[in-house]
Amino acid sequence: MRAQERVEYAKKLLDEIGLGSDRLEFFHIAASEAPLFAKTGEKMTERAREMGPNPLRSVK
Repeated sequence: MRAQERVEYAKKLLDEIGLGSDRLEFFHIAASEAPLFAKTGEKMTERAREMGPNPLRSVK
């Protein structure tokens, strides 16, 4: 999948600049899987909260 390859490349870039690849994830969820979509969204929201704010935002 081309999109998956792009996400993997972007994750490498995030690691290189110090943001961490955990901030980006790719999910292939069908439109008929609404409960899975909601659960995945909650999981990613929790992950973002655990990581905290962008560490580069405070650098000026």
